Amino acid sequence: MSPRAKFFCINAALVVVLDQITKWLAIAHLTDAFSARHGGAEALSFSEQLSRFLWVEHPMRTEVVTVVEGLWNYRYVENPGAAFGFLASSDSWLRTPFFLVVTAVALVFIISMFRQSTPEQRMLRLSLGMIFGGAIGNFIDRVRLGYVIDFIDWHWYEHHWPTFNIADAFISVGVTFLALDMFINSHL
Repeated sequence: MSPRAKFFCINAALVVVLDQITKWLAIAHLTDAFSARHGGAEALSFSEQLSRFLWVEHPMRTEVVTVVEGLWNYRYVENPGAAFGFLASSDSWLRTPFFLVVTAVALVFIISMFRQSTPEQRMLRLSLGMIFGGAIGNFIDRVRLGYVIDFIDWHWYEHHWPTFNIADAFISVGVTFLALDMFINSHL
């Protein structure tokens, strides 16, 4: 494997790991998934917590944690749609396969773009790894749960940004870097 391919894989893997760890923490601290309600006893062992994290669907939200009053909360949200709730209200028999296919096509496209990149295109390769890892992180949720776990809630008093997760953040930053790279390279 070439050094640039290793960098891409490590970059994407780090995004997936950070995304899944933060979703684990959201489940652990913002829902009842690790409580006695699911399985008869508190989930104390790692393997029991892992099993509940992977397979308990629709845990009850137990609290909202305020990070910065009037600006930032951690709030457990199940997002069956895409960005800004796109297709969230459509039937799951249509929505889930649609998002899985779209994600698979996007992943193939990202790999194709990466393979066509040159060694000088460091920002492009970094951004593609971030987008790829974020897409995989949300893909994992959709495959196992049929929805994406979101938990970062930014708002300015009554004006709310759609709740998001670490995968979404990396996708957004990756797309921003991608656009910046395209802008810089178009002016050289």
